[in-house]
Amino acid sequence: MNSARIIFYDWPYSPFCMKVRAILDYKQLEYERVNPVGRIGAIRRRGGIGKVPAIEIDAELIVDSTDIAHELDRRFPDPPLLPVDPRERALCHAIEDWADESLYFIGLYYRWYEAEGRKPIPRAFGQSPMGRITYRFYLRRILGQLRGQGTSRKAPEHVARDLERHLDAIEAMLTPGPYLLPEPHRGAHLSPEQAARPYLCDFALWGQLNYLSRTPVGGKAIKGRPAIQNYFELMALR
Repeated sequence: MNSARIIFYDWPYSPFCMKVRAILDYKQLEYERVNPVGRIGAIRRRGGIGKVPAIEIDAELIVDSTDIAHELDRRFPDPPLLPVDPRERALCHAIEDWADESLYFIGLYYRWYEAEGRKPIPRAFGQSPMGRITYRFYLRRILGQLRGQGTSRKAPEHVARDLERHLDAIEAMLTPGPYLLPEPHRGAHLSPEQAARPYLCDFALWGQLNYLSRTPVGGKAIKGRPAIQNYFELMALR
């Protein structure tokens, strides 16, 4: 049980909040979940970034999922989120950044831009006047991000090819698995499943895949990929 008071500003639909939530649970930390609606302005004033995830540890606010993960690992180092080996640590960073900054926009496209994926979003914001205004604000903002980053300027067939290439790469990285990085320095008497452990890159990838899998196109594309399906089940047990 952790002695620090942890408050987690958690928008449950965000892949980055999924990432942080999974890390908190993996480290078996007690925390209070707070809906960030109506608090974004205060988070921006305190943290400089008006978005979630954000977390308070004994009243100190930390924003950005990567910064949060590193701070949690510094304060609560067991189990670790980063490999000891420098090369594995570098790979962990590269894969996390790819998931957060590249794969993220594929999920965003199929949730906010693609017509079927967008249909359920307004319900998440509710039917109140403020809920509708908030939805329209985020819709304009996210569509602008997708265009500025370039994904929505591609033809749908091009984005579909990008999706398949990403999933092919993930399937290959998870073979033989069970996680993204090997754990070569633990006891030889352990099975591969017992010896392996997830690292920060796994939590980043899991958050993005979980988000993508909830879209009609992404969910269909992920089905039939045994390594990814096994990964989902394994990460859910952690």
